[in-house]
Amino acid sequence: MLEKDIENLIANYPDEFFPNAGFKLIGQQVKLGKCFADILFEDKHNRKIIVEVKRGILSRDASGQVMEYYGLLKSQNLDDIIELVLCANIIPPERKTFLEISGIECKELGINFINQVAEKVNYQFINSPVKTKAIATNGELPVSERIWIFQANPQRYDIMNALADDEIGEEMHWLVNQHKKEIVKGDIGIIWLSGKEAGIYAITEILTDPTIMGEPDTERKYWTDSGDKEDKKLRIKMRIVKNMLSSPLTKERIKLTNGLQYMSIFLNPRGTNFPVKSDEWDKIRNLIKQ
Repeated sequence: MLEKDIENLIANYPDEFFPNAGFKLIGQQVKLGKCFADILFEDKHNRKIIVEVKRGILSRDASGQVMEYYGLLKSQNLDDIIELVLCANIIPPERKTFLEISGIECKELGINFINQVAEKVNYQFINSPVKTKAIATNGELPVSERIWIFQANPQRYDIMNALADDEIGEEMHWLVNQHKKEIVKGDIGIIWLSGKEAGIYAITEILTDPTIMGEPDTERKYWTDSGDKEDKKLRIKMRIVKNMLSSPLTKERIKLTNGLQYMSIFLNPRGTNFPVKSDEWDKIRNLIKQ
């Protein structure tokens, strides 16, 4: 799923995202000065609505960008009433509070909700450059005695955009804060996003034992706090063998599966690294197949 897919769905099916607003599309990628606003609507009260779309976590600089669009459009149409809307998969609560106090509406659009709308309107996603494959030639996910969950906190790391970044490719680094002596090369890794959109977003093969190492700049840029960008920490390198960004296995689906209700990440969700039992992994593999 690309950012352009989300933009297309909102532009062409606004009632699915803004019911009863009466949005009529003026245009997509509307030129304002030297900038381009993602979507421009007119609502039932004849107000102009600028909608800016961001995949992943809404960044701090998004508000400045959409405010610039406001200024450019207002200078062309001084008598128009203009409203601003920022859409993203995840919007940190404190950022949403600040933006809405500033008069910018925030719309959190989870990947699962977007998939539901796409299915309802029969939307065909643009071919994504994100690579998706499995280790085994028969398409089966690997079997191992040691499986680990690596949890991403969306308040700290924008894993959605990291998984979609072609510069990162198939290899990623991850912090090891727990089970430092148990995680080893050859184990299976499960990338898990916490929060409202919680679930499994990728399956990986662990390529190294935990080692003090830095991160490439391509990965470091997705930390939201500069304090997390310290270079040398205990990490492993992993290879993504199945990227599930466009269709994650949700926490709700997992918890409804018999035998998975008591996984370690559900019993004590605080932390970075969690063990997964072999029989739990078998059930997860079956869910992914389905």
